[in-house]
Amino acid sequence: MRFTFRAHLDKENLKMLRPVSFVLALSLMTACTVASEEDAATSASSDELVSCGWLMGGTCEKLPAGNWRSAEFWGELYLDKYAAQLEYANTHIEAGPTPITTPRTVLLITGVTIKKEWMMPIQKRLERDGFSTYLYEPPALLSGDLLKESKALDSIVEKIRKDTGETKIDILAECTGGVIARHYIQSLGGDQKIAHMVTFVSPEHGLPIAPLVHAIVGWPALRDLSPGSSFMHAVNDVPLPTNVKFTSIYTCTDEYIQPYNTSKIPGATNIELCSGFIGHFQTMYDPSIYLVMHDALMK
Repeated sequence: MRFTFRAHLDKENLKMLRPVSFVLALSLMTACTVASEEDAATSASSDELVSCGWLMGGTCEKLPAGNWRSAEFWGELYLDKYAAQLEYANTHIEAGPTPITTPRTVLLITGVTIKKEWMMPIQKRLERDGFSTYLYEPPALLSGDLLKESKALDSIVEKIRKDTGETKIDILAECTGGVIARHYIQSLGGDQKIAHMVTFVSPEHGLPIAPLVHAIVGWPALRDLSPGSSFMHAVNDVPLPTNVKFTSIYTCTDEYIQPYNTSKIPGATNIELCSGFIGHFQTMYDPSIYLVMHDALMK
């Protein structure tokens, strides 16, 4: 009798436990799903902070309103941030080296998120020193496909050669502008049209942080600057041509181009600026760094 009673209770309990078990399982599944979503959100938020902080050159604090995932946003922000330094560099042109007497043209190329105004202090000093200059700001502030932008350089160079009558011109390129210029010279026939190639603060071997930032902002240029990308292989699996003089100038304390050894080009003249802190943007408005570029063009 006692056994039957227990069996009866077990059946009744089972009937009651089934909906309870279902609710409990559903609750646990929901809790796990929410936790998983929260973890994913935290990870995404963390990646966003890292990406934004890198683009900011420090931490992502006091960010102005706007779409920070666009290259144009950063192009304007950098100009605003360094407006005083640029104005001073553009309005206080010091005496320079003895001007050259033989006509030479330098094509200035900007990098990712860098507007043409950044190159004006260098442009003014080159013209002071006897050079002719052309200033090229690639479309979308060079945030697009880097192979396409490398190929696009040929029409720019051809126009300059036609305008000037020069057989060969020189290139002075900032950051990623120097990467596409190198690929153009090495693999796309540019060695027949360029005499000197000088690049500064340029990620010639890519950037370890590029894949993470690319996942957040979506710029194809960052995909191409990811170490091991097909574009990085196209640039670095080919030797430098012997008929073009290559120089790479870089700072050991660059906020963006790290590790700084990524700027070294095998076979080129590599010049380190490692005495004290020298930031990425300083290379475009510091007259003493301009003289390093000038000397490289004169060799």
